[in-house]
Amino acid sequence: MIFIHVDGTTNNAEKINKYIYEGKHVFILFYMEGCGPCNATRPEWKKLENVLEKKYKNNSNLVVADVDQEELTKIKHLPKEPSGFPTMLYIYKNNNGENYEDSSVKDKNRTVDSFVEWIENHVPSQSGGKKRRKWSIKYKKSINCQRPKGFSQRQYCKYGRKNTKKRRN
Repeated sequence: MIFIHVDGTTNNAEKINKYIYEGKHVFILFYMEGCGPCNATRPEWKKLENVLEKKYKNNSNLVVADVDQEELTKIKHLPKEPSGFPTMLYIYKNNNGENYEDSSVKDKNRTVDSFVEWIENHVPSQSGGKKRRKWSIKYKKSINCQRPKGFSQRQYCKYGRKNTKKRRN
């Protein structure tokens, strides 16, 4: 996971341009200094780094950024300009961008939990879901392909079982 802060003191706008161009999952908070709603949203947005750090630490395709409104003109590959502040935008492979307010998140209360839900709706976890366990050799030998029990055993009998009689000969 890459976390970037862009304001007048940093020179990170080019990095964001690069990540958008490369087709990474980019989540950006556009804020304006002195804006009340922005000041309420920014601390929750900053918590994302700590919350997502363990789960996505090896995911170099996830970029979370916050961009000061003064630096907005330096971001080149935006699919659409922010219409107000704060604006949270998701960009992936030059798509049209999804605004957080238009997303499928149930409770858009601008808390770290709602931001995490929004991000996880778009970015697959590193584990790719359930871990697949291998069947033991003893279990495989116990499967009766004349009467398989359940879908997994039917699939194993149809596609995965090796003909052991040919090996013995």
